[in-house]
Amino acid sequence: MDCGPEEPALPVPPDAPEGKAGDPKYDLAVIQFQRKLNAYKDALERYERDVDEFKDWTVRNGGPIEMMMWSVDAADALRNDARAVAEGRQRRPRWHLSSRTRGHQNLPNGGLPAGMTPGHGHQANLERQIAGEKVFVAAMKADPVFAGG
Repeated sequence: MDCGPEEPALPVPPDAPEGKAGDPKYDLAVIQFQRKLNAYKDALERYERDVDEFKDWTVRNGGPIEMMMWSVDAADALRNDARAVAEGRQRRPRWHLSSRTRGHQNLPNGGLPAGMTPGHGHQANLERQIAGEKVFVAAMKADPVFAGG
């Protein structure tokens, strides 16, 4: 289950150096401040992109959605997600196992964290999956080899 991106937090601007020009410690602090200011500008640009991604995902899906993945891809997503939380790049995990995953049928709340409900994008995914299965069944019935006739 993809619970979506977190709402981004604004980056913190660097503190301006204190002192007087000509003092070596102040001049060094100005150089370090310029580096921090450049990093802050980059963080603001990342923030702008993250806000757009968050809004787009929220409008499109309205909440958590189930994503079908190969087991190796799911393991990578869960491992990378856990590392991002441990490193403080995320406050909470984004990815969770679905209760529709073989061997995890008894997960509470369908695999979602407590209090979360699937978004409208999840229902749309299920409807597409059902429609695809109907098309596949119709194709098999029409096939002279697989239809048994």
